[in-house]
Amino acid sequence: MTENTPKSGRWTFACAGAALALAATACSGSSAESDDGPTDEVTTLIVGITPIIDHASVFIAIEEGFFDEEGLNVSAQPVQGGAAAVPAMVSDDLQAAFASYPSFFLAESQYIGVTIVAEGVRGTEETAGIYVNDDSSIEGPADLAGTTIAVNTLNNIGDVSISAALEEQGVETAGIEFVEYPFPDMLPALESDAVDAVWLVEPFRSGAEKDGARKVFSSYTGVAEAIPVSGIGMADEFVAANPTTVEGFARAIERANGMLAEDPAIAAEIVQTYSETTEEQAEAMELPVWTEGAVDVDELARWNDLLLATGVLHEPIEMSELTLQD
Repeated sequence: MTENTPKSGRWTFACAGAALALAATACSGSSAESDDGPTDEVTTLIVGITPIIDHASVFIAIEEGFFDEEGLNVSAQPVQGGAAAVPAMVSDDLQAAFASYPSFFLAESQYIGVTIVAEGVRGTEETAGIYVNDDSSIEGPADLAGTTIAVNTLNNIGDVSISAALEEQGVETAGIEFVEYPFPDMLPALESDAVDAVWLVEPFRSGAEKDGARKVFSSYTGVAEAIPVSGIGMADEFVAANPTTVEGFARAIERANGMLAEDPAIAAEIVQTYSETTEEQAEAMELPVWTEGAVDVDELARWNDLLLATGVLHEPIEMSELTLQD
């Protein structure tokens, strides 16, 4: 690890508990003090997260004091996925949401004004995929036609990436039934034959393999190879009313992403503090890819192609309206 890498002893559950605490004043916000007096910008924010390794940057920015240095008081609140986080953000129950990118594209297509302010992670062939019971007759991609597959949210990153990657391989996807399950409930559903297959990400993917589940397809492959997976968005109204807060928030996440890009193993340590991941499970994880810098608009625009190809969108989203502009 580098000099900036936190020691494992620093990642305490108490730290995560504090990060996950719902601040009583968060929805009303607070005013930042400056030499000229209050700025009237909201400086207390709750970020909606899913307790998976992809969202480690929020917790690193909290622990390392990056938000504090920007004059911000940031905490994290677990949600099931972007489908739940984005409406909560728009209603100001959350001031920011860490979600898969299709959640933001869909919100924008429905004229729900959102702005992506910071990047999350990029997918790899190993970080997400479709798993079946070891004795399943499903052996490969072609066998997934006509099956029932569990994903954490519908019309989102799981089913869209699966459908796009399978169709590229010539697999008929019209007969696939996607059903919604929270990640922790997927393996029990698979073991009870409630579904034929499940789509898993870390830390659930490595745990499933340990329990004997068998991977039959990587969803971040082919047309979806190395695609940006998730990022942090805010409501347009919040961005317009709080430009200094938004810029400081984005800088803090970019600093955390820089640490993770340099040493991804940091994420395997901190994920143990905000999820039920054990040290053994964390060591077995396949880590996603973090990148330094601001949102890469060209890479992000790939979701227009996938969402249009799978029929989730009917018109492309204008990227200048969806991403934070200088």
